Order: sequence, then C-alpha cells, then structure tokens
Amino acid sequence: MGATPQDRSAEPVRSAEPFRLVFVCTANRCRSPMAEHLARRSLEKRHIPAEVCSVGRLKGGLGATPGAAEAMARRKLDLSNHVSAQLSPQVLADAHLVLVMERGHLSDVYQTQPDAIDCAFTLGEFPSLLRTIKRDPTLTAADTPLEGARRRIALAHHARDPVRILVDDESSDVADPMGRWALHYRRTAKQLANLIDVSVDGLFP
Repeated sequence: MGATPQDRSAEPVRSAEPFRLVFVCTANRCRSPMAEHLARRSLEKRHIPAEVCSVGRLKGGLGATPGAAEAMARRKLDLSNHVSAQLSPQVLADAHLVLVMERGHLSDVYQTQPDAIDCAFTLGEFPSLLRTIKRDPTLTAADTPLEGARRRIALAHHARDPVRILVDDESSDVADPMGRWALHYRRTAKQLANLIDVSVDGLFP
C-alpha cells in the first residue's frame, strides 16, 4: 500500500547538495581561516547550503594567530576554536571551488590533487574572471543555484591562459599579515570580505 498524504508529510525532506568551498593559505592560521568564516557567513546570508573549510601548506595542529582572532572578533566572528589543518587529497576531492591566497598555493593544490586545479583560483583573480564570463549564453535561468555556480567555475577556468595558471605572479595575491601589526590583519580581513562577497554574488546572482 502506498503512503498516504499524511504519511508522506512526515517523511524527512532531502536537503539540497551543499556548495563545497575550500580556502588555502600557507599555515592556515590567519588568511584562510578568516576567509572560511567570512565566506560561511556570506553564503548563509544568501541562504546557500554550503560546506566551507580551510587548510594550509604546512603541518597543522595550531590555533589562529592573535591578530586574525582579533580582526574577526571585530566582525563578530569567533576563531577561538580554530585548529590548523594541512592540505590533503581528501580535502580537495569533493570541492566545487578552491580559493587560494597566493599564486604559489595553486602549485600546492596541483601537486596534491592535479584534477583540482580546474576549480582552483587565487581569491584575488576569481571575481574578475566571473565578470569576464557573466554574459556567457550557456548560463541559463533554468540552472539550479549549484548547477549555475559549477558552470561559472568551469567557464572561469576556461577563460584563463592555461600556460600561466601556475606561473609565479603576485598581482592577485592576498598578502600574508602574519607577524605584522593588528592594523595589517584588519586590512586583510577587509580585503578578504570584499573579495568573498563579490565572488559569492558572481557565483549566485
């Protein structure tokens, strides 16, 4: 016998597949954890189901730097429980998008999981690539938000010069504030917040 309407209403609703976003920096103690928390809040405000995490090139197990924690506290975000983690193939395996802080981190991504380079970008370059492909005719209104985002990421990858993806170029880097004054952390937090909001707006218009 089939389920009655009352029975069906009691069945759990299957949630949409989350957008999986990974941030990468060097030590995973300032830039990428700040970006992780800022992006999670930005996506939540837009009601986008998401799984956001951050990792670093170096071995993990350490907390966020005091400067990063203070800069986030000023934005009402808490890094007190953050523990740094190292980049691994497992972290990259299911990511829809990987955003790194420096061009050199793209080489880390490639060496860890070569296929992930197709969805890996510097955070500094990604918004401009999204603007480049904004009017691509293949971006149809019929796409779900996640399908649209995945299509935009693929188009952004194809818009890059493949020869230059791993070429050392600091023009789109987010500078590392580690070891500098609190003011530098606050400026980095502001830069990250702006780049992330523009990226999220471009992915989920």
